[in-house]
Amino acid sequence: MTVFTTKSWMFDQDCDRMGMNRALRSGALVRLRRGVVMPAEDLPVWQLHRRRMDAAALTINHGTYFAFQSAALLHGLPVRIVEALPVQVVRTLGGRHTRNRLLQATPAVLDDADIAIVDGLPATGLHRTVTDLARRLPFPDAVAVVDAALRRGLDRHGLATPSGYGHARAARAVAFGDGASESFGESHSRARMALANIPIPQLQVEQFTADGRFLGRPDFDWGDGIIGEYDGGSKYDGTYGDEPRTVIEAEKLRQQAFMDEGYTVIRWGWKELQSPGVVEGRIRRALAGRPFRRAQL
Repeated sequence: MTVFTTKSWMFDQDCDRMGMNRALRSGALVRLRRGVVMPAEDLPVWQLHRRRMDAAALTINHGTYFAFQSAALLHGLPVRIVEALPVQVVRTLGGRHTRNRLLQATPAVLDDADIAIVDGLPATGLHRTVTDLARRLPFPDAVAVVDAALRRGLDRHGLATPSGYGHARAARAVAFGDGASESFGESHSRARMALANIPIPQLQVEQFTADGRFLGRPDFDWGDGIIGEYDGGSKYDGTYGDEPRTVIEAEKLRQQAFMDEGYTVIRWGWKELQSPGVVEGRIRRALAGRPFRRAQL
């Protein structure tokens, strides 16, 4: 990572502050924190956030720890990082809540068990980060974090917060969490089903043909031969080392095998989840005529 202080960048470029501001406005230069800039790169939003964290770490004081979504990024928890999100820290040595475009600081009381050094940076520990996010995030995003925590072996009862800010919101997400969920999109889908009062399916249930041949393990299973699959983008972009064309062909054959056995297969992706009612309507049509069971939140 090539970063510069604003003074060194202006010196190297032989320009004044007005020239630097023009570079910032044009997008040729990116401000990481006050006094630190870097040349623009084509980076995913989460990587740019991480670089801003590295820059912030150069000046944060003792008793200050990365927290909330910033800490979640360090711990590898599934959270949405948007470009407008400032680096988030908590301060344990006093002060008040402050926020600007690049940094948000919140006063907090942390025990030794609440802190950790993660990838070389001071942060709230995994358990504290999960409970903080469960208190603050919308239900689908909180469920994704809780699912990931349960998948990594954290105790459900230990994640419950009996009192304090957002404790009811956190309790709902923790009670609904399921470590069998394998991705942010699957968790988000399941939470959306609950909010829409759609019957909650079982997760990752192995399916077999009538003669005992293994068919697969779909993401969602409502029984009666109705299954659902969330198509994450990484499945088809080579992230897991397979050629996209090979993955697509294998997925087509897998779906056809289910359909040959009489299954109803419902598919959707992240883009469809962003359109209110699209996925919910698709599932409801497939489940039409089945007994209704209200989702438990």
